[in-house]
Amino acid sequence: MTATVIIVVLVIGLLLLFTEVAVVPGFGVAGVLGVLALGAGAVAAWTELGPLWGGVSGGVSVLAAVAMLFWLPKSRAGRKMILEHSQVDAHSQRDRSELLGQRGVTVTPLRPVGRVRFGSTEVDVMTEGEYVDSHQEVEVTTVEGSRVVVRIPDAT
Repeated sequence: MTATVIIVVLVIGLLLLFTEVAVVPGFGVAGVLGVLALGAGAVAAWTELGPLWGGVSGGVSVLAAVAMLFWLPKSRAGRKMILEHSQVDAHSQRDRSELLGQRGVTVTPLRPVGRVRFGSTEVDVMTEGEYVDSHQEVEVTTVEGSRVVVRIPDAT
């Protein structure tokens, strides 16, 4: 195994580790393969080039992995790959208790989930199982946090 192949294996290991941290959630296949590639590159350098180069390649790969994991997420390319905002702050996650008892018009069919317009605001809602066509008047019967349940109002 040549020095070029060893360097390629080490670089692949670093790329797999970065992919695991920045792109793929959790610690899975890419992370395990990255660690294995870094270990294989260091072992190959040790056996083919001697203990000095094996130690150097192992140490440099660990330092490069740590530096990459701190620097790359802050770089322009890294920022494009990493989710910046949590969905917890999403507009649809807020409490909708003010809608209880209000009537609105369906924007989409409710099968049983869809969108309803209340004044100028559109909200994701659900029915208790029935289907409701578009442009039908519905009434909010239950609100549990961001879960809004509607039904067709009684025709009385």
